[in-house]
Amino acid sequence: MRRHADDLAGEPPAGPGGREPAEVCALAASALREAARLVAELTPEQLVELAAGRARFAYETTAGPPGGAGPVTVPTQLRPARRAPAAPSSDVVGTAVLAIRELHTPGEVAEHLGRHRYPVPTLKQIARALGPTVSTAARNRADLERNIVEGTAGYRTRSAAMSGGAWS
Repeated sequence: MRRHADDLAGEPPAGPGGREPAEVCALAASALREAARLVAELTPEQLVELAAGRARFAYETTAGPPGGAGPVTVPTQLRPARRAPAAPSSDVVGTAVLAIRELHTPGEVAEHLGRHRYPVPTLKQIARALGPTVSTAARNRADLERNIVEGTAGYRTRSAAMSGGAWS
């Protein structure tokens, strides 16, 4: 619901549940302290399971509903457990490496990578397989693709330009 600015004059914005933002922040800080206390009580084995995504915290109220029916458990998952990415196929990596080595210009390599849209783990394997001129240190897909372009055809182009074609 959108409200006109004149309707809000003199009213601070309300947070969740109609609470003031400062009160919501104080409640959140208190809840985080309680969660940290609970995490500190976990055994090392439980911490490993939690960190690996094989366990999760559950929200449970301590006061039962009217009628004395006991606590209500509502499982909440803060973040889905990450699945280990599938290992890139060696056939895909090998085929890509052969194709990239056959390309002569940085533009051709960039076009090849754009056309195939390899997953990032596969791009990293391709970069490793291409050899030491290709850096695998990249923050994202674009950086990794740029490293592959610059470490293959870009490297050959720069080398040829510096030697004046003497080794061609």
